[in-house]
Amino acid sequence: MQKFTQAFAVAAAIGFVCIVSGRAVADEQLLPLSESGDWIAMEHTSSITSAPDVCFAATTASGKAFAIRASETDIEVRFSDDSWSLPAGVTGTLAVAVGSYQAAFDISDNTNDMVIAEVTLPQLQSLIAAMDKAGSMTVTPGKSASIAVSLNGSNTATTAFLTCAGFTAPGEGGGANPFQ
Repeated sequence: MQKFTQAFAVAAAIGFVCIVSGRAVADEQLLPLSESGDWIAMEHTSSITSAPDVCFAATTASGKAFAIRASETDIEVRFSDDSWSLPAGVTGTLAVAVGSYQAAFDISDNTNDMVIAEVTLPQLQSLIAAMDKAGSMTVTPGKSASIAVSLNGSNTATTAFLTCAGFTAPGEGGGANPFQ
């Protein structure tokens, strides 16, 4: 039961709650795929018989969450902080540093407590490859202070995420959009 509670807390923290016309849709499924250390991977389907339409891996700690997410239309990295009260149209970057890997992704969207940056599949694969070799990473949203993010258990969660999304593991080459 603790897994499911944590899974839904993570889903809510990264802004992934399925709402249609202001109400939750009863036949939609949000299913945990793996939980390891500080990380969890989940998938969303529109019904129990449908293929996943969203896959993600995420971690939360003290009101903050970092996630990688893939859907039918895009691949994203997300960072949220419960203490934020952001205006619409936030711009800037979401910078990530893992070992010698460093990248700054342009913020493409936001909510009142989350910034979202679209990434390409090669960028995602490079990020995951770096995560696989490290124990923590640093995330810097915009001009805010850097936040350390534990990677304890991320290998298991990112592997489940990659499998769910139908992407190849880092270093294994391309990968097609499995949602089409």
